[in-house]
Amino acid sequence: MIKYIVWILLVPITIISQEIITPVIKIVEPTMDSLMKVTSLSECKYCDSPFFILNKTSVIYQDCNNRTVFYPDIPSFRSFSTDNKIRIPFALDKEAIYFRGVKIKTDTTGFQIIGEKYHRGGNDFLWKTKNAVYKNTKKIKVAHVKTFQATGAFWDDYFRDDFFVYYFDKKIEGSDGITVHTPIKNFTFDKNNSYLKGEIITYENKRITPVNNTFYKTSTHVLTRRNNDFILYKNADAATLKSLSKSYAIDKNHVYYLDTVLPVKREYLKNIKIWEKTNDAFLSDGQHIYYKDGNIQNELDATTFGMFANSDNYYFDKNGVYYRKWDKEIADVIHKKIPFHYKNTVHLENTIIPEKTSYIIYENQVYDFSKEILYLNLTNEQIQLAKENKLYGHIAPIEKKYSNGVTLMANIIYWKQRKTIADASTFSPIGRNYKDLNHVYMIDQTKGFSIIEGIDSNTIENFNGFTKDANYLYLDHRKIIKSKDIELLGTFTGYRGQCSIDNTPYSDYYLFKNVEGYWLVRRVYNEITIRNLGNTLGENWNTELSNTIIK
Repeated sequence: MIKYIVWILLVPITIISQEIITPVIKIVEPTMDSLMKVTSLSECKYCDSPFFILNKTSVIYQDCNNRTVFYPDIPSFRSFSTDNKIRIPFALDKEAIYFRGVKIKTDTTGFQIIGEKYHRGGNDFLWKTKNAVYKNTKKIKVAHVKTFQATGAFWDDYFRDDFFVYYFDKKIEGSDGITVHTPIKNFTFDKNNSYLKGEIITYENKRITPVNNTFYKTSTHVLTRRNNDFILYKNADAATLKSLSKSYAIDKNHVYYLDTVLPVKREYLKNIKIWEKTNDAFLSDGQHIYYKDGNIQNELDATTFGMFANSDNYYFDKNGVYYRKWDKEIADVIHKKIPFHYKNTVHLENTIIPEKTSYIIYENQVYDFSKEILYLNLTNEQIQLAKENKLYGHIAPIEKKYSNGVTLMANIIYWKQRKTIADASTFSPIGRNYKDLNHVYMIDQTKGFSIIEGIDSNTIENFNGFTKDANYLYLDHRKIIKSKDIELLGTFTGYRGQCSIDNTPYSDYYLFKNVEGYWLVRRVYNEITIRNLGNTLGENWNTELSNTIIK
């Protein structure tokens, strides 16, 4: 199949202003099932945990089928995630830290989660407040709380303060916290020693220091590492070996990618250049461009080759801008050229990739690599819009982006570049839906931007992944149960596919309580089934959670 690149010649173009006819979607009643039970929870193999469920007066901490109900100070209560947005078992209020449902009464000032370590039995956390450092629920002794921190990333094993190095929570005697450096997991060094898994490590009684992620050396030997063993590497010169990047190294004789010797001639070693901060795969010796372990890129001009600061996928030489792409016909990777109209030599002064955009700008042209669209003959004002990530498909500035193609432009709410009836001044997202003063909206797969008829836009609010108004709890346009006095008491991962060809729908279960008693709710995709469990909660609503206790 031939794939076409769309070229758009830019002249003053206005955004499509056709107002969409807004369909109305009616509320769907739930299905009743008086025999429904929670199933597929053995071994908690696919638990979406841990998490905290916040109710009016109580909080439930749930980790698979282990749940703890506690009663914190609700106005000051909050839970946390790590930097990579993974949910973790911490929360706090004004007088305590809660870890896996255990209350640790402490001054919460300066609370920080500073490390996590995985092991066969689970995972441990290091955290601290203004006055103390803890491992899980226990206070540990460190020399200086204020400066105690990870030596590298959140998940590294080594920590430091102004006096010592620590292997997670264990102080390393004789270490120096000021000069410590951790280049890779498990291995660190300071001015006194090198350490592997918290122990001093040497080779033939000589100190080992890292060169990069592949090489280490003593004063006389070059080493590589296999698991926890250091192996002699005979090809490199210890006296002159130094790092070029985490993957490349150089000595007086050779350049190395990992532990592979590259075919760079000795007279060209003085010309070596790498682009570690943008892409660690390319290397130039001034004559050739190498990709990783010696694959010479003859199609690229070595004297003008370069990388862009905000991208590790795109690169250039004097003739064009490129990215690597698999070619099925030749069964190999090629340098695919961006289809700019190249009139002048490409360089970093006339070609940029603005940060946090999907655009490449070459002189007065813009290529949108997310849509594979080339815009020609832009004005200076339009180029500035591209630099600010405001260059829309029709060169209209976007004031705000929502999900599912919904945007705010010039005080009008658009869906897929068409006007909607939504009131921009009162418009806001609400869970997976949207609302304004008059309506609640959803994006339907077949009808598009639609009004949900029957939900009160004045009282709708988020509720633990659902929405509710003054009358009912909903999932999109699907009614669940009455919202009066509603509490979420548990959420359980149901069926998950057993293999890639298993088309059985995923399911999730929820335990609620409202003015009418306890309810079991099952969600399969967006289909809702409910069962009333009565005013007292027995054990006949589940098959594998008989130890669950509701307080």
